[in-house]
Amino acid sequence: MDATAFDLTQQQQEIKERAKAFGDKWAPFAKEIDRNDAAPLKEMVQDSVEMGLAGLTIPTQYGGKNLSAIEFALAVEEACRAMKSWMAGDILFSTTCTGPSVIMMSDNELVKEKYLRQIASGQKTAAIALTEPDFGSATTDIETTAVFDGDDIVINGVKKFITGAPHYDLYATFVRWNGTPGLKGIGAILVEKGTPGLTMETGPEFMGARGSPHGELHFTNCRIPKENFLVGEGGFGKLMQAFNMERLYISAMCLGLAQGAFDEAVAYADQRTQFGKPINEFQAIYHMIAEMWTQIESVRYMTYHAALTADGGKFPKALAVSACKLHAADVARDVCWKAVQILGGNGLVSGFPPERCFRDVIVSSIAGGTTQVLKNVIASQVLGKKLDQRRS
Repeated sequence: MDATAFDLTQQQQEIKERAKAFGDKWAPFAKEIDRNDAAPLKEMVQDSVEMGLAGLTIPTQYGGKNLSAIEFALAVEEACRAMKSWMAGDILFSTTCTGPSVIMMSDNELVKEKYLRQIASGQKTAAIALTEPDFGSATTDIETTAVFDGDDIVINGVKKFITGAPHYDLYATFVRWNGTPGLKGIGAILVEKGTPGLTMETGPEFMGARGSPHGELHFTNCRIPKENFLVGEGGFGKLMQAFNMERLYISAMCLGLAQGAFDEAVAYADQRTQFGKPINEFQAIYHMIAEMWTQIESVRYMTYHAALTADGGKFPKALAVSACKLHAADVARDVCWKAVQILGGNGLVSGFPPERCFRDVIVSSIAGGTTQVLKNVIASQVLGKKLDQRRS
């Protein structure tokens, strides 16, 4: 029930072991974190640093581990499996995934030297700020604007559903440069929490993926030093390469949560008796277990394959990672629901791991690209066509 067929290196095995230890440590707190929609983020990040799980793909010249996307995926999978909560993955996300990846994509050495080292050490956490109140899937229509004004960049606009806001320290913010329309105008700037002109709200409570808020950022003539420039006009493709790390992260998270729910269901089916024998001796149950195992293995192979397509080991290819996330979200939802069914009435009780895993994986069909958007991406890649969804 793990990836022995992939012949993992000793280093990769060690990463899995450290990630498991991290997840095991925080597993007793998963129910409370979910119930209160609040996690001790700083403490958890510090633990990840001490366990060697922070800044995994950040180059060593900036204080990181200089590992590849596959090591990141392994860590997220194992941590989520052990904790049986998305929060384990979110902590690794904050120092390795999309926010740090956008910074790594920048040609601005000043911003990389200043911030990547702080992220890799756990001093600062980073997220991306992309979604807006009126634009989610329509990424290239975003309205948050950025213009140069002397030594500053002035930002105006609103971002919504930003995981980690208002608690994260840094936000790789997608903007429209100088009012340039369409994807050609899209770029990014790094914004620090506490910058004058930036106000932050916690945002609504989610049904799952609880513990770290999904807040809002409001920019009102927010002045950012031009040294925080990340990507200029015409850089949308580069930003999407970095964004592929988020899709890999969600795939690995789904894999870990599905495996965790499966582990719980298998253990329960072995000890729960009905009609004088364990329920895993009933065909209805062991067929479900067979289906779940097969589904999980298919996601594992697709996730590792997507990670191994990464350019320079860091940024997965769009087709592989989009297909992987599409499949992982569907499988994780189905596997976790089957786990709930195997637990029967207990499966419906708040706080039981399969129920929590089920709610946590629901977000995966929306965040990082909806199911429908991913199908568009896959079809476009396979057919070699630009499939424009806009009204003509």
